[in-house]
Amino acid sequence: MRLAAVFLREARLSFAGGGGPAAPAAFLVACLTLAPLAIGQSPETLLAAGPGVICFAALLAVLQGAERLFGEDVSDGTLEAYALAGLPLSVIAMAKVLGDGAARLWPLPLLGWGGAMAFGLPVQPAGFLALALMAAMPGLAFLVAIAAALSAGARRGGLVIALITAPLAIPLMVFAATAGRASLQGDPAAMANVLLTLAVSLFLTALAPFAIAAALRARLE
Repeated sequence: MRLAAVFLREARLSFAGGGGPAAPAAFLVACLTLAPLAIGQSPETLLAAGPGVICFAALLAVLQGAERLFGEDVSDGTLEAYALAGLPLSVIAMAKVLGDGAARLWPLPLLGWGGAMAFGLPVQPAGFLALALMAAMPGLAFLVAIAAALSAGARRGGLVIALITAPLAIPLMVFAATAGRASLQGDPAAMANVLLTLAVSLFLTALAPFAIAAALRARLE
């Protein structure tokens, strides 16, 4: 019951303090709208670069609002209350990340599918890319949460979060982008890359709460 309360509290805070899914969705749409100005507007270029650009834009969108995830808990004393709640910090961290992710990140695979279609990908490759993004979302959310816990209370924490998360997210982004590109080329390895994305994501979901808890305990000492 207490875990459900943490989950619902985080989801409500995501809407109250961060606008829910509006900020990540708007950021992703802005990135995909502006990308052709940087990479070129020829159909061949957009088709070739589309999966990678969309996955990288999704990563940047996940970073929106991440500084708030644990920063406010450190500043207002909520972290101490969590430590005294009688539940492991790793379990509380998992509930917080899942609540925040469920509130903020659900539109990104749908927008990724629309962006892939706009970049010229046929329906099936765009669907594989959206499926891979959906599989990557939990892993990305927990990677960002690790960085947010490590930088909680620090000045310019958002920059630190981005610097920590970007290199760690490379495997997820490579597998997700390759799924869309392989489907575009008719390669049967497209589904294998979706499954690899899901495997990495589940691995991060299982282990990240313990890393988050260790970082938060360091803040309490």
